[in-house]
Amino acid sequence: MPAYPARDGALVESLVGALSTPAFVVGLDDTILAWNAAAAARFGQPSPRALFKELPVSYRVAELRAAVEAVKGGGDPRSLGHEDHAPDGPGTGLRFSVRPVRAGAELLGALVTAEDHAEADGLRAQLALVTDQLQATSEEMEQANEELRVANEELQTANAELQSRLAELQTAQEAIRHKDDFLAMLAHELRNPLAPILSSTHVLRVQPDNPAGVQRAREVIERQVRHQARLLDDLLDVSRVTRGRIELRRRPVDLRAIVAEALESARSLIEGRRIELSSPASAHLVPVEADPIRLAQVVFNLLSNAAKYTPPGGRITVTAERESGDAVLRVLDSGVGIPAHMLGRIFELFTQVAPSLARSQGGLGIGLTLVKSLVEMHGGTVEAHSAGPGQGSEFIVRLPLTRAVTDQPTTGATPAAARRILIVEDNTDAREMLHTALALEGHRVLASEDGGRGIELALRHRPEIVLIDIGLPGLSGYEVARRIRTSLGDRVKLVALTGYGQPGDRQHAREAGFDAHLVKPVGLEDLQAVL
Repeated sequence: MPAYPARDGALVESLVGALSTPAFVVGLDDTILAWNAAAAARFGQPSPRALFKELPVSYRVAELRAAVEAVKGGGDPRSLGHEDHAPDGPGTGLRFSVRPVRAGAELLGALVTAEDHAEADGLRAQLALVTDQLQATSEEMEQANEELRVANEELQTANAELQSRLAELQTAQEAIRHKDDFLAMLAHELRNPLAPILSSTHVLRVQPDNPAGVQRAREVIERQVRHQARLLDDLLDVSRVTRGRIELRRRPVDLRAIVAEALESARSLIEGRRIELSSPASAHLVPVEADPIRLAQVVFNLLSNAAKYTPPGGRITVTAERESGDAVLRVLDSGVGIPAHMLGRIFELFTQVAPSLARSQGGLGIGLTLVKSLVEMHGGTVEAHSAGPGQGSEFIVRLPLTRAVTDQPTTGATPAAARRILIVEDNTDAREMLHTALALEGHRVLASEDGGRGIELALRHRPEIVLIDIGLPGLSGYEVARRIRTSLGDRVKLVALTGYGQPGDRQHAREAGFDAHLVKPVGLEDLQAVL
């Protein structure tokens, strides 16, 4: 662009040079101060020191000169149209704009710009198209964002479901592991007593005339059978508790008497492991409203647990006292203790602090679960405390105190008078051993291996008591009971002997006419209580 003699020429040249459309500046003296390349291409290049009025564009475009003069004179910006007819083609529509150019407050001249109508319309159309495209793109982006949001929510939901299923899977795997451990321990516990029982029967067979050996063998067999019976009772009780099938028979009892009875039951177990047992007696009654059998089971399970985890030479202390309006039972041992992370899980089903030790000592991890369930059924609480491994442990049971105490639980049964007894049992060993045991107690005993023969003997000899196995071949024990009851009426006491001990089984027995329901294995003490 040529340099025109004009005041502040650099300013105006910079101004028009930055524009892409045709533009030029007319000074106050009508001199062309600046002319850009687009103007040169459109209107031709003016000579130096050219005046606006000498240029063709000034007189070809109607009113352009008047507009420039008006703006130079301080007037407002102007705008006007013009049809430019080219000699070699169709004309082009132009729109001229005239605006003042100032340097601060000083007016330098008039800025003239020209805009091609067609180009402007095209740009406007293109701009409109671009605007529409931008709008469409914006809408698509909004839709995409919405779809992305929905997909993200679905992904989060799916992720949450996946996490939940993973947690369920982990829980299931943990349950399977617990089940496998439990089944392995159960197999161990069921097989373990068989070895001493078989060994004891061998002693009885080889040395029948050795009183000491026979006595020792008898004690071993009795202890192992009671151990298995207690194990099966615990398993059944866990099932009943989880299904809400245990019914408590409460009455006012002295907690001290319950503890004394449980101590007597557990004494041989504890002393057999060379553990010192102490139970300081409280001078005051500790009355509670409880089922004495179930409460004794709580105390025995706590004692058994303490004995299991206390090494030889250790100590177990049991107390029953009143504390702050509660009856409080404490079982304190000097055993292996409980890690802190296990204190919150110690009462969970199948949970054992030291499984390897539990396997060697016996147990399924259900005793403490029963303790917690039975205590809570009595309206009480149970807590476990320990300073850590090797520091022993303490279990504290709290029960509501009551006012009155009636008769206390007894530890033995009164010997029964001689009775006429009929046994109906298809298992030969069980039938013969029960026959022998009752005969040794002075009873007159008859026995039958099936239901039909049993009914025949009952009608012929009219026994006072009939012991009937429920699972007989042919006629079931229920049917045998019904027929004997129909024939002999209430003059005979019918006692069911069965391995089924659920409440529904007892109900079936009552409906069939049985007076009592004993769960195998049946000890002589249980029979004496019935006889």
